[in-house]
Amino acid sequence: MCPTILPNSTTCLQTRSLNKSGGSLRTQKLAAVALTLAALPTLRWYVLRLQDGGGELAGLVPLAGAAWFAIRDRRSLSQTGGGVWGGTVILVSLAITSPFLPAMIRALLMLAAAASVFGIWRKPGIACLLILSLPWTASMDFFLGYPLRLLTAINTEFLLRMTGTDVTRAGVQLLYEGSIVGVDPACSGMNMLWSTGLLTALLAAVFSLRWRYLLSLGLTALALALAGNSLRAALLFFPEVGVFEMPHLLHSGTGIAISGVCFFLLMKLAQGFFEQERKLLGKRQHGFSSPKPAAVLLFSIAALLVVASSIFSVQESTRIIPGQPILTSYQGIPLTRMPLTEAEQKFYGNFPGSIAVYESTEFKLIVRQVTCATRKLHPASHCLRAEGFRIGEKTVGIDENRDQWLSYSVTRNGDTAQVKEHVTCPSTHQNWPEISAWYWHAFFHPGEGPWQAVTLISK
Repeated sequence: MCPTILPNSTTCLQTRSLNKSGGSLRTQKLAAVALTLAALPTLRWYVLRLQDGGGELAGLVPLAGAAWFAIRDRRSLSQTGGGVWGGTVILVSLAITSPFLPAMIRALLMLAAAASVFGIWRKPGIACLLILSLPWTASMDFFLGYPLRLLTAINTEFLLRMTGTDVTRAGVQLLYEGSIVGVDPACSGMNMLWSTGLLTALLAAVFSLRWRYLLSLGLTALALALAGNSLRAALLFFPEVGVFEMPHLLHSGTGIAISGVCFFLLMKLAQGFFEQERKLLGKRQHGFSSPKPAAVLLFSIAALLVVASSIFSVQESTRIIPGQPILTSYQGIPLTRMPLTEAEQKFYGNFPGSIAVYESTEFKLIVRQVTCATRKLHPASHCLRAEGFRIGEKTVGIDENRDQWLSYSVTRNGDTAQVKEHVTCPSTHQNWPEISAWYWHAFFHPGEGPWQAVTLISK
């Protein structure tokens, strides 16, 4: 009887194994479909942000990198029971809070759910590449632009004093023997910070580094980016004040050379972490359970809740601030108040304040008034870029009234115009050339408002 029973037993075991494998594959597909459905509102927002002209297309680079490494490491990326339960908790939290959260935070939570369900959290480099693929550029410029410039000015003053240079700092301006050198927006180090972050994520993905190594690499990258940008500003300070002359090519090459040194140091550090990682590969054993059908079913329900909650997202309505005077002239030039165009109504549809647009024979004047620190007071360059203008280099200058202005050129279809903008506080007579600088002041001094953002576009 044994020769008869054993083959039947083997066939039975094989059938059970195939059934289990088939069931696991079905649950994986169900979880993938559910997550894709939940992510549709976020994907729509992401595509629209890529098309708004705000310079967010750079996010496609880390997105492509994440896809490449996910394909390379696909054998080590799999669904687990704990991962599906974690993703369910994240999606339920997102469904509850989605109507009140900014789109960027919703996107981060969606990425966290995907990382939990598909095991991406076990590949920190891929997870960071996905985070960097989000449209951070405008938000970083808004919140970090001025703080980074201020930090660069402080560090540059310190470095220059170490060389014996008698320099003093006033905000983001460096004073030396009657000369004023400003740490302009282009010198904030934002680009270097983003590029070192991208390199860090790529190195972590290439070498499959764990979270603790990625954290060490990331902190080192942050320190190198800040120190490198400060060193660049200190070196360029001397030709700016006329101590010696430097060809324009070397002016740009200085930043490239410093960035190259920082990148080289990061690569050597990542290789060292990889060697340590190789020694531990044989010692690590992971046991992960496959997701149960019930867990995947609950995850799918949570995904449907996210889709439903996205329909009821709270939109801030326009609040008209009473008392804003209607201008009849500006700098002695007569003005005519103009109705908002369709494009302007689109940009300012949810603006928390009042907006007035004027025109004269020489310029277009836009006055926006708010009573509190708000992210919705966009820099004019963001709106102009979204309209298809190419933005030139930004500089900060002072007019005859000692008011600071941010100035730059804009070009579209061969036509060029000059733009000046700043934010003023009528009650304190203060002004800020950048929205970022104003935002942090208004955030910590909420009782000083209202504030007016003035934009002049020459014709």
